[in-house]
Amino acid sequence: MNIEQLRNRYLELINQELPALAKQRKFPVRFNHCFARIILDNLFQCCWYEVIDRKKGAAYKQLSVEQLQQAINLAEAIVNNPDAYIQQLNQNSLRWRGKV
Repeated sequence: MNIEQLRNRYLELINQELPALAKQRKFPVRFNHCFARIILDNLFQCCWYEVIDRKKGAAYKQLSVEQLQQAINLAEAIVNNPDAYIQQLNQNSLRWRGKV
């Protein structure tokens, strides 16, 4: 996939697939921006805006091809794994942000 196709797939997962799944399963979050936070924080292993400049626009547009593929892999793993998987990713994210 080229970078535009990767961006489109990432957005499809964040904006459509994951929020729809959240209604059916026991996810700790349900909004698209929460899924983006969880995925990007786990991608970078820290609060994502320690790595990405929020002033330069949308975070996903600043990701490399490799980073986008890794973000998509994380999102697809959320789809394919038990609910405990996203719960752990969310806890990681909250810990990196000092909220737990």
